[in-house]
Amino acid sequence: MVINTWQGVRGLSPAYRELSDVLIFSRVDFVRLVALPGALPAIFTGLHAGLIYAWLATLGSELFLNVTPGIGGRLNEASQLFEMDLLFVGILILALIGLFYNSSAHWLETRLLRRRTR
Repeated sequence: MVINTWQGVRGLSPAYRELSDVLIFSRVDFVRLVALPGALPAIFTGLHAGLIYAWLATLGSELFLNVTPGIGGRLNEASQLFEMDLLFVGILILALIGLFYNSSAHWLETRLLRRRTR
């Protein structure tokens, strides 16, 4: 996310920087009024990727470490005991949580970028 934010701010047109200098914007005003709105698409690209990797890391650590009775632990238990119904329910829960994360990020993105598309 940090790299995408940095690239989004770096990709701003130099005309915006010149305009903020002409209008005597402070650094806070430049970030709030120019840099942040201009970098929002890149920030949300990083957010989507960050959510995917965070969810995969959480699931992977639960599957490999098996120290807590989480969803990954239940999936390991179901696969070892050949309980396919519990395994499919666990996979469905994982898919629904991933879908919830992705749709929440998409909703936030459309809500914050609504002004940009007008």
